[in-house]
Amino acid sequence: MHIVVLGAGVVGVTTAYQLLNDGHSVTVIDRASSPGQYTSFANAGLVAPGHAYAWGSPAAPKMMWQSLLRNDQAIRLKPKLSMRQWRWVLAFLAECTAERAAANTRIKARLCQYSQTMLDVVVLETGVSYAGRSGGLIYFYRTPEKLAAASQKADILRSQGLTIHELTGDQVIATDPGLASAGDAIAGGLFAPTDASGDAYLFTKALA
Repeated sequence: MHIVVLGAGVVGVTTAYQLLNDGHSVTVIDRASSPGQYTSFANAGLVAPGHAYAWGSPAAPKMMWQSLLRNDQAIRLKPKLSMRQWRWVLAFLAECTAERAAANTRIKARLCQYSQTMLDVVVLETGVSYAGRSGGLIYFYRTPEKLAAASQKADILRSQGLTIHELTGDQVIATDPGLASAGDAIAGGLFAPTDASGDAYLFTKALA
C-alpha cells in the first residue's frame, strides 16, 4: 500500500519509519525543506512516563478561565465564534472530573511506557544519535504541601507499574548536585528513574 504522511516532525518521521518496516511505500509531505523544522525543532525532548498525566483534570477549567486574562497558563483558550470549538470545549470539560482524569491518566501511562519501549527499539535498530540521556528525571516542588499532593497524584502512575520515588530536598540535591544553588527553594521532589530525555530535532533528522 502507498501511504502519505503529512508532516515531517518526530511523529511523522517515526510513523513513516514503522510503515516502511511493515512493507508499505511511504511519501512524507512537509511545508519545510527538511525534517523537524517546526514543532519538533525545539521540543522539550522528555521521555517521561513518570509525568504522564491527562491534560483534562479538575484543575484544567480554572487554567482555561485564567488564560483569558493571562498568557502564562499551561492550558490556554482563545474563544472563537465556532460551534466546532465549543463542542470540543464541552467534550473536554466532561473529561475534567477526578474519575475521568484518573482513568485517562492510566491509559496515557500505558501508552507512554509502550512508546518508550518502541523508542528504544528504533534506536537499537538504526543506531541514530540524538543526545539521549537515561538515568531518570526529577520533578521538584517548592512547598511540602505541593510535594505531598504530587506524590499522592503519582499513585495513579505507580498503579501502572511505574517506579516513582519521593525525595526530600537534600535527596534531590544528592541525586542532582547541579541543583545545589537552588536548594533553599526546593522542598522535595519525585524521581522517576526510568524517565529519559533527548533532542527531538536530532532524532527526527537522523531517523529521516
